[in-house]
Formats: sequence, C-alpha cells, structure tokens
Amino acid sequence: MESKHSHAGHRGRLRKRFLASGHEGLYEHELLELLLFYARPVVNTNDIAHSLLDEFGTLGKTVSADEESLSKVSGVGRSGALFLKLMHDLGISNMRIAHSNETLSRRSQLCSCLTEQFGSSEARVCNLLCLSSRSELLSTVTLPVEKLLGGGMTPRELAAAILKSGAASVCLGINHGADLPLPRPEDLALTRMVGELLSAIGTGFTDSIICGGGSSFSMRGSGAFAF
Repeated sequence: MESKHSHAGHRGRLRKRFLASGHEGLYEHELLELLLFYARPVVNTNDIAHSLLDEFGTLGKTVSADEESLSKVSGVGRSGALFLKLMHDLGISNMRIAHSNETLSRRSQLCSCLTEQFGSSEARVCNLLCLSSRSELLSTVTLPVEKLLGGGMTPRELAAAILKSGAASVCLGINHGADLPLPRPEDLALTRMVGELLSAIGTGFTDSIICGGGSSFSMRGSGAFAF
C-alpha cells in the first residue's frame, strides 16, 4: 500500500509539473487526477482518473458528462462529480464572457464561436447567439433541444429571453456532438420554430448553424433551409 508520505509526494510532483509546463505537459489521466485532488483530498485519484477515461473516452467528454453519470464511476462520488461539473460550467461561462462584444459579422466567425462554445460536449442543446445591430455578441442562451421541441418552454418564454438581451438579430447553433453536422428533421423543425418566433417579434435571423465532428454546416450558406 502506498504510504501517506509517498502519496503526498506524488501530488506535489504532479502539481510542480503542471506549474512548469501547463496542461500540455500532462497526459489526460494526469490532468483528471490533478483536478480530483481538490475534490477527493485523502484518496489516490490515479485509479479514479483512469476509470473515468475508460468510461467516457476523453478528458473533454469526461468533464462535460452529466453529474449523475460521473457519480456512478467508482471512487468519484457526489463531491467529485459536482466538482468536475462545476469546473466545466465555469469554463463555459468564462469563455462566453471572453466572447462578449466580439464582432461576429462573418459566417466563419459565427461557426468558430459556436464550435468553441460547444467544445467536446455531447449534450443535445442549442445556443442562441444574441447579436447587436453591429453583430456584436451580447449574450448566449443555451437550451436543450427537447425542451424547445417538446413544449417544455413556451414561445412567450423564449421570446422574453431574446428580447431581454436587446438582440437585433439571432444566430441559432445546434450541437451534434461527435456526429457529422448534417441536418436532421428536428434541426429543420427547430430552425423553422425559431425563425417564425423571431419574425413575430421583429428580430433578425442571421443563420442556423449545426456543429459536430469538429466541423459546422450553415443552413443559410448551403441553401438547405429558407428563412
């Protein structure tokens, strides 16, 4: 069994390596191990890190997994799952703050922004980029696709969220995760619904962009959907 002293020494050495070289100098399991130091301070997190990667495949997929799935992995527990979820959500939040007031006047800029926002997440969500009259990003509204198409959010509630941002126009982004960004029937239905709502409240519809598999697909640019 590893002694308390050697365990502490290992943690200290891993921290020093991170401080010296940043995340590029550590393997994915080591980055996970380092993160879990702060959620599980008295256990060996090396085995937990490997178990997480065995379950989810990559570091990105691990930190973007839902709390319930994370907590089921041996050794993670509720505290570890909550910590990983918090780190992921804070990262997304800070990324959006960094994008605030960024000008997104070109299709390539919109695609890049959405691709970065979705990252490696597999969540079936859509992002509404609320843009100013000068194509500046005012805010991003993230909603589950099922909530919109399944009636979990009324048109009035969605309209209120968009109007609150003061947007002159909106770009719809749809996440396909690791799948190719090819339009599905629900993507077309979502685009139609958002387009009709924006028309009713007098807000422009810039584009509907699907992101997945490391690439993106512009419905406006391809002519796949008229709006």
